Amino acid sequence: MNLPSELELGVGAQFRAPITGAGSQGYRWLATVTGDAAAVDVRTVGVVPADEAEAHGSYARELQIDALAVGIAHVDLALTHAGGRVRERHLVVVHVVAGG
Repeated sequence: MNLPSELELGVGAQFRAPITGAGSQGYRWLATVTGDAAAVDVRTVGVVPADEAEAHGSYARELQIDALAVGIAHVDLALTHAGGRVRERHLVVVHVVAGG
């Protein structure tokens, strides 16, 4: 997976990127936001296939970052097992600027 280490977004803009998944192996994405945490809204969402009966393993996932207010937020995105093991980690610095 190839996420940028830095982003610049105007207030009101959204960044979306596909991310790997490993839910069938007990992993889930955990996003921790520090710095100006109120500047962004970060979530990971599942993209369920149209024909769920043919899906194998984990559903595709997508990272979504919404720019809410001017500031600099640090997003730590970690693919974490229920037992605490981290399989994959990405750090993204999001610069939210005025204007879209």
